[in-house]
Amino acid sequence: MERMNNRVALVTGGASGIGRATVERLVREGAKVAVADYNLEAAEKLAVALNADGEKVLPLYYDAADLDSGQAAVVRTLAHFGTIDVLVNNVGIGDMKRDVDVVCLDLDYFDEVMHTNLKSMLAISRTALPVMAEKKQGAIVNVSSIGSLMGDFRGTLYGLSKAGVNNLTRYIACQYGRSGIRCNAVAPWLVLTPSSLECIPENLRQVFQKYNAVPYLGNAEDVAATIVFLASDDARYISGQTLVVDGGMSCHNPTIDEVSAGLSE
Repeated sequence: MERMNNRVALVTGGASGIGRATVERLVREGAKVAVADYNLEAAEKLAVALNADGEKVLPLYYDAADLDSGQAAVVRTLAHFGTIDVLVNNVGIGDMKRDVDVVCLDLDYFDEVMHTNLKSMLAISRTALPVMAEKKQGAIVNVSSIGSLMGDFRGTLYGLSKAGVNNLTRYIACQYGRSGIRCNAVAPWLVLTPSSLECIPENLRQVFQKYNAVPYLGNAEDVAATIVFLASDDARYISGQTLVVDGGMSCHNPTIDEVSAGLSE
């Protein structure tokens, strides 16, 4: 399946995790992709691997802390590929040692989280939107989080910033839909990326899995498949939505296992 033939995509945070899986899926479906990442070496290695059978991937340096860096990534993508059809805003940070409950969280961390997770996304979108509007075609997919839709015992600032991503998604969809531009978000639950596998021990993974409706945890490729679907013409009538990718974790009463076990006794 090559739904992305003749499309050019720019993916931020594209050298690892969900971003990398998205880049790989886009290329597999026929797109040319600019991989914008703070880790330029990783982006370059990914480009070498994916360019084995043709020049499809452009590695770029991108620092979400620097708003000019986003503009530069768009400009370089345009200079190299001539256009941008798809923007995937994937960069995000979350330090769960500083970002705990409301009373104890580090308020000095607020600006850093909001800047990286929301303001940088707004800035790069502002640069790409006029290009898409001029050609009356484009798709933006923002990576949000299940934390934007429900509370938790920590990650307060992260959840607040990702809730802002959801609303930014709606505003872009509303304001630029008549210009042929769709904007959607994906909200993943725990995804087994290399970083989460390193940080979350097996016993805790089993706790997370217990509350999924499906009997397994997702991986980066699951989220990438959803992102590429939303970027493709298969989703031409979907805009302004936040699509939850959580294995059904949020679809049910969390007490279901305990209650059903108790009723069967």
